[in-house]
Amino acid sequence: MNKLAIPWGAWYGQDKLVLDFPDTWNLTTCRMHGGPDIGDEGIRAALAQPCGAPPLREYARGRRSAAILVDDLSRPTPAYRLLPYVLEELAAAGIGRDAMTIVFALAAHRPMTREDMVKKVGLELVQTMRLINHNAYENLEFVGYSSRGIPIHVNRELMSCEVRLALGMITPRGSMFGGGAKLLLPGACGHQTIMLTHRHVHAELRDHIAEAGRMAGLGYVVNALLNEDLGIMGMVAGDPDAAFARGCELGKQLYATPMPQRLDVGVFNAFPKDTELVQAPLALVPLHSSAHDPFHDGSTIVICSACPEGLGWHSVMGPGTALAGRPGKPSRRTLLLSPGVNRWDAQAKFGPAVTHCTGWSQVMDILQEHHGDGTTAGVFPAGAIQMADAGSQGTSR
Repeated sequence: MNKLAIPWGAWYGQDKLVLDFPDTWNLTTCRMHGGPDIGDEGIRAALAQPCGAPPLREYARGRRSAAILVDDLSRPTPAYRLLPYVLEELAAAGIGRDAMTIVFALAAHRPMTREDMVKKVGLELVQTMRLINHNAYENLEFVGYSSRGIPIHVNRELMSCEVRLALGMITPRGSMFGGGAKLLLPGACGHQTIMLTHRHVHAELRDHIAEAGRMAGLGYVVNALLNEDLGIMGMVAGDPDAAFARGCELGKQLYATPMPQRLDVGVFNAFPKDTELVQAPLALVPLHSSAHDPFHDGSTIVICSACPEGLGWHSVMGPGTALAGRPGKPSRRTLLLSPGVNRWDAQAKFGPAVTHCTGWSQVMDILQEHHGDGTTAGVFPAGAIQMADAGSQGTSR
């Protein structure tokens, strides 16, 4: 048997998931281009050479307070690594920690527990700094209507501070990238703003997000790019629009993943956005970003997600919400490998046409019913942060 270990359960341990494939199959591991961790020097260099803005210590000089938006555990941003440098910059500008607030930009997700916060920002900051969970239903300030007619309601704690900074990551999302002002919208906006944006803004979503950021006075971003091992392989900082644009340029290179021309079986791992099932469709980002579809009518897609938090929660697009609707039938045979949920959870998210499995042996039993010797299989080990590079094919290993 060919064995392949893939990363598993972000924020919940270092265990790998071992996949076994028959020796008679042609196995391709489709990895991102990636890069090594930039380390302390790389982080400092990115902060010293920001995009479209002065260094943070200069930008913040003369201001008296700062709010830092940080994402939650559904995203792999290592805020605990980046925050010390950001706090150092703000301190150099004359802003003390008592005048800083960390706002967890939850959007429509569940609140962070203390244990979650320790994982995300580190114990020392949890013990010494002001930390709040964004509430999409209360404590909001209306900042106006966007040019698309969407009312923009923003976290009041963020709006009360003179420096408004978003600390997140550049991540592929199929036809666009996440990052930049996206931590503001939807991250720190009200439920109505989030819902109407998802319902009515589509083709120009990134422009709408950037506009909302400007309306809310989001003045600075710090965005990491992460490799398969969750090391920081790149980083941008500075003006939200300029830094995001530069981050997208880097992302197209670093997240680029060879997409095979033809696959009988595709295994897409939702790592590192695999804490809950509502995020599991992000495993398919490489497929949605591909210029061609490598699958045929007899192919099988396997979505893998550890889901240590179970089904999860999304009050705008999660199961049972108005925008979620009923799951449609997939266009080809689809299996879901997720030990953290049961079949009712799986049906709530993916519908009854998707077969739920709790272990890899179950997956292989089903695959071997439909695929024999010579099957071509491709595995995307960190699918949620990979994007297709249509110009080349994967390499077997």
